[in-house]
Amino acid sequence: WLLPSFTTAQRALLLAACTAVVYTPTNEHFGIVPLEAMAHGRPVVACNSGGPRESIEHGATGYLCEPTPDEFAAALTRCTDEPTATKLGQRARQRVIDAFSRAKFGAQLERYLRDML
Repeated sequence: WLLPSFTTAQRALLLAACTAVVYTPTNEHFGIVPLEAMAHGRPVVACNSGGPRESIEHGATGYLCEPTPDEFAAALTRCTDEPTATKLGQRARQRVIDAFSRAKFGAQLERYLRDML
């Protein structure tokens, strides 16, 4: 049973219930899905290409993999260790706060605008 999209409440419930999020697009643009997962304290396993290379810190907030079943399986196996998944998730949430929060974007935008003056 698959839904084409989720409500905010459904997404929050799914993220609260999962151990990690698997993000499989290759050469994807920035992508909001990894950030949503990380903001909920979940590590992300994604392809080592495109936007996830900017948001995910390999081995610290999740895992960046070549798009093969073996690489994804190995990364997901590491996430099944609860202390590892918890530590990755905590770091993932902090990464979103430090690098991608509204406050961070606002400060960067203000800095760019001031530099233009």
